Amino acid sequence: MLDQLQCTTSVRLFKKAVTHPLMAVNRLVQAARFSRLREAEEREASVEFLSSAFQADVRSILNNHKRSEMGSWMRRRSAKLKDFPGPYRLGATPQFDCETIYLLVRSLKPDVVVETGVCYGASSAYILQALNDNGRGDLYSIDLGNTPNEPPNDYFVPRRLRNRWHLIIGDSKDKLPLLLERLGRIDLFHHDSLHTYDHMMWEYGTALPHLRADGVLSSHDVRTMVDLSKPFQRNPFSVFCEQNRLRSVEAFNVGIAMRP
Repeated sequence: MLDQLQCTTSVRLFKKAVTHPLMAVNRLVQAARFSRLREAEEREASVEFLSSAFQADVRSILNNHKRSEMGSWMRRRSAKLKDFPGPYRLGATPQFDCETIYLLVRSLKPDVVVETGVCYGASSAYILQALNDNGRGDLYSIDLGNTPNEPPNDYFVPRRLRNRWHLIIGDSKDKLPLLLERLGRIDLFHHDSLHTYDHMMWEYGTALPHLRADGVLSSHDVRTMVDLSKPFQRNPFSVFCEQNRLRSVEAFNVGIAMRP
C-alpha cells in the first residue's frame, strides 16, 4: 500500500514538473530523503522532547487526538483539493507534520501564536484545534493570499475554529515586524512561508527576540533543500539553532526549538 502511494505521488510530481520544474525536483528529493525515515521513531523523538520540555502527557494527548474528528475532516478536504481545477498546489502540510504542530501547541498551551505561510490552512487548522482543546489562545497568521482561481486560505479550517484566528494578508517582510511590535511578547512562532535560506534566517531572527523566555520557535521544511544550486548546504533551521544555542528536535519536516 505504501509503495503504491509513493508511486502515485511520484507520478503527480512528475506531471507538475512540466510547469514548475525546480519545485517538483525539490519535492522528489525530499520524498527520497523521507522514505528512509521511520514514522514511529520520528514520532517518538517529538513526543520525548515535548514531554520533557513541558512535563505533559503527550502520548495521551496524541491518543485522544487520534480519536477526534480532525483526521477525517482533513482527509475529506484533501480528497476534494486534489480534484480542484486551478494552478500548482503541493503546499499543504502533511498530516504527520500537522499532528506534530498540534502536539506542540497542546503541550505549550500558548496564549499568542504567530505563523507565517498559510497556503490552504492545513497547519493553521491544527493549531486552531489545539488552541480550542486548550481552551485558550489566539493565532495570528500572515500570508500573501491566494489567487481567485484556487482554494482560499481557510480551505482546511473548520468554521467552528475561526473565532480564534486573525488572518493578515501581505508580505511577511512588511507585516511580521509590525505584528510582533504590536503584540510585544508571543509564546510560539511558526515559520512556513518562503523557504529560502535568507528568508528563513530572517524570520527566525525577527521572531526570536519577541518570544517569552520559555517560548518556542518552530518551523516547517527543516529537512528540505532550500537551494537546489547548493545541495549540501545545511538547512537554516539547524544553523540558526546552533548559532543561538537553542535546544531543538526535528521530526520528519518540523523543527521545534527553545532556549535551554
